[in-house]
Amino acid sequence: MIRSNTEAITSNVLRQQESISVTSLPKCISTTVLPDRFRALFTFSEFNRMQSICFPTLFQKDENVVVSSPTGSGKTLLFEIAIFRALLSNSTGNFKVIYIAPTKALSYERYQDWSVRFTIIGLKCGLLTGDTPLEELEIVKKSDIIITTPEKWDSTTRRWNDYDRLMKLVKLVLIDEVHILKDTRGATLETLVSRMKYISPHSRFVALSATIPNSNDIAEWLGKSQNSRSAPAHLFTFGNEFRPVKLDVRVCGYHTQATNPFHIDKMYTRKLLEVLDMYFHGRPAIVFCPTRKITISTARYLAQKWRSLQRFAPPVQLSDIRLQEKELGDLMIAGIAYHHAGLSLPDRSAVEKAFTDKQILVICCTSTLSVGVNLPAHLVVVKGTAAWIDGRTQEYTEFDLQQMVGRAGRPQFDTSGIAVVMTTESNRDRYEFLSSSEELVESCLHNNLVEHINAEICLRTITDFKSAKDWLRSTFLYVRIQKNPTHYKIAGPSPMRSIEDFLDRLCTETVILLSESKIIEQSNNSELHSTPFGKCMALFYIQFETMKVFMESPERMSMSAILDLLSRAGEFKDIRFKAGEKKFFKEINAGFNVRFAFKPSEISECHHKVNLIIQFILAHGEFPVYEGSGKHAAQLQSDKSIIWQHIHRLMKCIIECKLQAKDGVSLRAAFELSRSIEAEIWEHSSNMLLQLDGIGPATVRKFVNSNVKTFADLANLDCIEIEQILSVNRARGIKFLQELEKIPKFSVSLKKVSEAHDGAKVKIGLSVNVTATNKSIVRLHRRKLLTVAFLVELSTGELLDFRRSVMYQLKPSRQYIVYAVLQNWPIQPLMARCTVACEELVGTDAVNEIEVALQLEHKELLQSKSQVKIAELGKVQKQLLGLESIESISSDDLLCEQDFDQCDLPPSRFNKWSLGLCGNLLTI
Repeated sequence: MIRSNTEAITSNVLRQQESISVTSLPKCISTTVLPDRFRALFTFSEFNRMQSICFPTLFQKDENVVVSSPTGSGKTLLFEIAIFRALLSNSTGNFKVIYIAPTKALSYERYQDWSVRFTIIGLKCGLLTGDTPLEELEIVKKSDIIITTPEKWDSTTRRWNDYDRLMKLVKLVLIDEVHILKDTRGATLETLVSRMKYISPHSRFVALSATIPNSNDIAEWLGKSQNSRSAPAHLFTFGNEFRPVKLDVRVCGYHTQATNPFHIDKMYTRKLLEVLDMYFHGRPAIVFCPTRKITISTARYLAQKWRSLQRFAPPVQLSDIRLQEKELGDLMIAGIAYHHAGLSLPDRSAVEKAFTDKQILVICCTSTLSVGVNLPAHLVVVKGTAAWIDGRTQEYTEFDLQQMVGRAGRPQFDTSGIAVVMTTESNRDRYEFLSSSEELVESCLHNNLVEHINAEICLRTITDFKSAKDWLRSTFLYVRIQKNPTHYKIAGPSPMRSIEDFLDRLCTETVILLSESKIIEQSNNSELHSTPFGKCMALFYIQFETMKVFMESPERMSMSAILDLLSRAGEFKDIRFKAGEKKFFKEINAGFNVRFAFKPSEISECHHKVNLIIQFILAHGEFPVYEGSGKHAAQLQSDKSIIWQHIHRLMKCIIECKLQAKDGVSLRAAFELSRSIEAEIWEHSSNMLLQLDGIGPATVRKFVNSNVKTFADLANLDCIEIEQILSVNRARGIKFLQELEKIPKFSVSLKKVSEAHDGAKVKIGLSVNVTATNKSIVRLHRRKLLTVAFLVELSTGELLDFRRSVMYQLKPSRQYIVYAVLQNWPIQPLMARCTVACEELVGTDAVNEIEVALQLEHKELLQSKSQVKIAELGKVQKQLLGLESIESISSDDLLCEQDFDQCDLPPSRFNKWSLGLCGNLLTI
């Protein structure tokens, strides 16, 4: 039957005529009620019972709707009905639909489906995830339906002032798997939905979830409409009788005295064959494993056993599938695969397609596959009920298990599905009641409040304490605090008074924390404002603790210090040493490709592992070869994928922090490292030639043996010389030179154009001219939009100017004036340096440097101001610097030169992402 969870909600649903007993359910509605152009999207003639019940509200009204229904009951079609309503209600066609999925995998699947089907009715779909290239953003903005994830849409709406016109066009927001509110990532979804209600108040919200007991709270949070926020959204809740395929859940409890999770998993692995022998019968199966590593080891074990026992033969040969991971390909030949978030998107897609096409019959995966991705199986095995969650081993929640077992049963092939839960004997009773027990969806926003409050202050949705409390009242957290205050540790004789005290305390503690960290500031009239660091933290999606570490980092950092700072980011907390990995990374550390090696005894912390992985990737290092080293290959690739999900925005944040500090020395390191990370190649290494299409490691070695290590070296060769070096035909030589022309080349000039004194200061003007010297402007490289950065600095390390532009705006040169204000005269000749470089590639930098000679009267002015007694410097410092014969010097400049000379880097190459937060750090 259709459930209503409380008496209040029941009466409300009855008023809306949406609570119907099973005996009085209406007949299934025919698709003929739709206009012809919509009906063409469907291959069936009538909606199922669940869809028929929801249809009138979705298609005939514009109010918010929440539907809670079992997995596999056909919920996705409800979104399509809501889209039809939006299309009919906006006759001009000038509107946007936002579809928010919990994972990139589900977003990609929905994009593949809708981008084809909705073409029939003239709607264009755009995919917006962390993998979306910069050059495709314009296509996405022009799409009618934008398919995205909570994190990406949160990031986009944090800059909604930049997309004001886009936000005003949003008329429908579709939230899939809204029950992820209870997960750590749920705070992001909760925040962005509350924000959308503010910045796009005329939008309709349709939220779908699996069966949960308090879907009424989600309806209350969303509200009925803009004009009726106090009334709940239309709510439909459906029980398991609406599953099209009956689900049979079996719980197997195993006796074990082991306490180590890995030992327990080995026991499950041995028992897994028995489970498959009993229930598999050659039909598609999904085995959920607690960790990524265990997905691989389980798939490997099954393939080995089945091959040796000759129990199973793959149904189809996989000759046409290309995979990045070799072992995955070998296992798929045996009809088995593994799947986890650490795999590349092409590999994940290949596994999913092969399973859908019955080319493989068993997938060993993590629980992420249970959320959204439509890969139903006849058999689901949950291999252990404890997993690595939030940095520690925890039992699955009942909700997590419902999501996994809900994958069992394929409506188009089965009349029933089987789910087997493998757990310990002590936990058996708990999971015996899996199908009937229910877990409330709670908010976790209070655990991540600092980052989200800062983002709202940046957006000016929060301007003071009152608006902060009002914003909190618009969240799902506030709804649940009133229903279940004890969960949030709120107690007292007056519940509402305690709740108000709780809100006051949350706001006060958060604002104080942000203020003390100089991320926000409070004006005299009590208004809250973000500092440039707060804007940086919000824009680049940085954790609060990570931001504090970046802000507190010292000045004049070397590249090794910047890399260490990056490696310590809290975003990498899940990268830990696994069993046997320390030896593996000590071998990497000992390799000649590592630029900044550790002492072997130091390699023990998580940040050491992150640091070495980054260096290994940038160096294109050789994989360590010793007995047993091969088993670490998959984990290395998995960890690299996790690191690269965060590394670009973390580097952008470090760069902004150093721009704010006008710390030219640190920028020299940070920009070079950033560009190396973008290209995944160390700057100033011969591997830069790998950026040319058609050149691989073997070709690079041939060039290096002939002393060809840079683009300039290659440009000095003619076709015949290239052919002789590589032993290839003439056509190949011409091809390489054509590819070289696709790499941006620059020239830069710098000269002094003015000089004047301003009181006790001297102001000089420098003319900068940057030219792209390619025959034609280079816009893209391997489908990536190219940008260029210009940096001007003094030899003292002081940053004068930073600008950036997309390549095609150079056309072909740009000239501008920068100014330097001198207060002291340096002990060495004052040099000005301009560096220009493409931000996405290495090996493109051009540098020009001139000596800044001052007029005599201005030089004397600065020298007279900079007198300091040499005796005050100390004997040791004088001897180190060889200054015994110098009678006067600026102590400030002395320290500048000392630190500058000790820097372990050549002149910096600078990168992008100036936010325009620093006074003279301009964007072109």
